[in-house]
Amino acid sequence: MRRKAITKYLDERADDEAALFLSNRHKRISTRAVQHVAENLGVNVHRLRHTFITGLVRSKEDISTIQSLSGHKSADMILRYSRPTDEDKQLAVDQLYQNG
Repeated sequence: MRRKAITKYLDERADDEAALFLSNRHKRISTRAVQHVAENLGVNVHRLRHTFITGLVRSKEDISTIQSLSGHKSADMILRYSRPTDEDKQLAVDQLYQNG
């Protein structure tokens, strides 16, 4: 739903800029400016990025795709996002006994 709304917004916008976030001069704003706006709205950008990458890992997306989308230079960094939670571990044990 949100993706469709963003796509529609970009399609209907009167400029040719591909960037989602624009300045009052209708130019792409910097990454830091986006972070500043998000922080002012109470959004932790690091947590948002972590949630995004964790979702990709848990969806079993290809590691090179995740690496590319995350901007990490090393695939080893992606392994940090694959650490199981206590809930993940309990679910694995529960599934073992349901199937066995």
